[in-house]
Amino acid sequence: MKAGSSKGKGRSAPPLVVDLDGSLVNGDLLVEGAARLVAAAPRHVFLLPFWLLASLAQGRAALKRRIAQAAPLPLETLALNPAVLREIAAAKADGRQIWLATAADELAAAPLAEELGAAGCIASDGRVNLAGRAKAAALVERFGDSEFDYIGNERRDMQVWKRARRAIGVGLSGALRRKVLALDGQARFLPGSDIRARDYLSALRPHQWVKNLLVFMPLIAAHEIEAAAYLSVAEAFAALSACASGGYLFNDLLDLPHDRRHETKRRRPLAAGRMPPLSAIGLSMALMAGGLAFAFWLSIGTGLCMLLYLAATLGYSLWLKRKLFVDVIGLAVLYAMRVLIGGVTAAVPLSPWFLAFFLFAFLALAVAKRQNELSKLRRAGQSASGGRAYLSEDLATMAGFGAASAFASVLVFVLYIQAPKVQELYAHPERLWLIAPLLIYGLGRMTLQANRGAINDDPVLFALGDRASWLTGLGILAIFAAAV
Repeated sequence: MKAGSSKGKGRSAPPLVVDLDGSLVNGDLLVEGAARLVAAAPRHVFLLPFWLLASLAQGRAALKRRIAQAAPLPLETLALNPAVLREIAAAKADGRQIWLATAADELAAAPLAEELGAAGCIASDGRVNLAGRAKAAALVERFGDSEFDYIGNERRDMQVWKRARRAIGVGLSGALRRKVLALDGQARFLPGSDIRARDYLSALRPHQWVKNLLVFMPLIAAHEIEAAAYLSVAEAFAALSACASGGYLFNDLLDLPHDRRHETKRRRPLAAGRMPPLSAIGLSMALMAGGLAFAFWLSIGTGLCMLLYLAATLGYSLWLKRKLFVDVIGLAVLYAMRVLIGGVTAAVPLSPWFLAFFLFAFLALAVAKRQNELSKLRRAGQSASGGRAYLSEDLATMAGFGAASAFASVLVFVLYIQAPKVQELYAHPERLWLIAPLLIYGLGRMTLQANRGAINDDPVLFALGDRASWLTGLGILAIFAAAV
């Protein structure tokens, strides 16, 4: 914590002092630093609980110092409040000094102050957690009583506003606004991160739940017509959707720096600062724990499969997605595990051919996802993929892998429909051969579109909004019905 007095230096106007977490920064530097640390070195996911326990004895400031030392946060990786930035720019234009005053650690705050062109920062130092009364005392010592304006965002900042010349609140509730106005009748208020319920829903990515409909495939393939079986699998669908959404939140936390540089992902609630990182952690844990508990309630088999799915999801987020080509295999396995969960829940035996078909088909889709990213990377004139192990020059090779996986899935399908048990299920099994050219067309077209960078971030979601994909799917269903 920096100290000293600046009174008597003849400034024409008092300095503008700006808080970081929740004010200038739509987020929490401590939580984002911890997430960045885990993303860079996943072993820290096991160390952080011990650091938290140690902070009970050493104090919160010690935890902040430890994380700040291990995980620097460049300004461009943070979600900044535009209204506060405009306030800073206006103060600079008036010739006023800008200071940062934050409970975040000085090692994290000082580089941000420098990048913003601030005169300096007053922050936690590993011993003192600079919040509330401690922050007020430090600012009065530095500038004098009522000799500074202060931008803050929370109830603890009342202690600072009491000692400031002018109060400026960010995203305050109605009750807190009234208290601030009672202190300073000329207080001003700036918009905050505008957190809304729909942002929380959007962060769960409910549109991705369409992938979880794969749990019904074993029932459909087995020609099951009992409503009780579909109800049981529908419950597994709900448990899987909860676990998947919890996994998406966890993955988004780890990917924050990369998402904020991405042309579309930067609009996600977490990356845009419309959802507090701490809330995301709590919601992620609740969804995964709740979904897993519900799966075990359905059956031991479903619970164990869901546990494997969660382990694979977390492993993908922590390690696999940064490993060359291992990431696409991981994505394909996660798709196939949805089919496995459905089969185990419905007690429908799954043949190796059935699982192999889906594994190769999903591998083709996972490769298409990377193809699309690499195509956009090449078009932007960039070489390396942020947060991934690919280079733009890998595009041609990935296209080959995608085509091979697509044709392998068609070959496995042809072999699958020749199996005696499959032949017994259909009145006209020979008609199933007509599905093969439609599969070739659908997967081949997806591969070409991905190579052009013409699909969205997810091939499955692209297919849902693509007319040709819909017609192909309806054609496959019609042939399936005709064969039955």
